[in-house]
Amino acid sequence: MQLYVYYRVAADDAEAALTAFRKARVEAPIELLQRPEPDAEGRWTWMEIYPEGWGHREPGVAAAMKDWLASERRVERFEMLG
Repeated sequence: MQLYVYYRVAADDAEAALTAFRKARVEAPIELLQRPEPDAEGRWTWMEIYPEGWGHREPGVAAAMKDWLASERRVERFEMLG
């Protein structure tokens, strides 16, 4: 099962949030994506992608990111179909 976690970060907090993410991720193969444009309020949408077997790292990353969130974290789980 793969985890997809998305949330918004204020533009002014993006650099500090990225630093927090990188420190929490350490060497885990967790990807971080960003939408190409901010929303109408100037916030960036970020998505963390946790590959199979790495979902146990999500609570630690969530704790590290909590001070930088401009929206709630939404966690979605997906299974491979074929």
